[in-house]
Amino acid sequence: MKFLYISLVAIFFSACSLISPSQTLPANKYFSINLEKLEQSQNKKKNATIIVSLPKGLAYTNEIFYKKDHVVSAYAYHFWKENPALMIKSFLEFHLQDLGAFKAVLNQDSLASADYVLESKVDILEQDFSDEVHSKIKLGINLNLVQINTKKLIASKYFYYEKKLSDNNPQILIQSYDEVFLLFAKDFRVWIDQNLE
Repeated sequence: MKFLYISLVAIFFSACSLISPSQTLPANKYFSINLEKLEQSQNKKKNATIIVSLPKGLAYTNEIFYKKDHVVSAYAYHFWKENPALMIKSFLEFHLQDLGAFKAVLNQDSLASADYVLESKVDILEQDFSDEVHSKIKLGINLNLVQINTKKLIASKYFYYEKKLSDNNPQILIQSYDEVFLLFAKDFRVWIDQNLE
């Protein structure tokens, strides 16, 4: 009986050695949003500074989320290079800087005082599957432009984008996110221009 018990335990533990060393788990892949300069008309530069606050509403993790059958999950081997809140903050700062409408775009640690703050709340940043292959990526973000001294709300707008995908390849997913964020960048820049006149 003792021999049988030891044999069963040995077989159980040897199951781990059935996987050959050449069989490895997939490598983790890290993605980020493409920051691309856009053509622009000549803007009148405002003699004011702006600071971008960290977007609210996102989990403080670098996981890429998807929804399937009304259940939100995260990809096992595909991640954002950095936390999406920091990534979106960098995205907004980049496009404000590139737009050239402000004297300076300050960071949150700056000793200089800012005239405006751009607040944001991300409602949705996910991939939503309708079946095994077809899905939509969604981005929903609310922006508030606030004058700091008076605490007056200058403008507020909700931006929402969807893009249909017919392939679940991660490269196509990230390329589609880049396209959605490019649309958002164009709309965001027009919105800033309109509200600084």
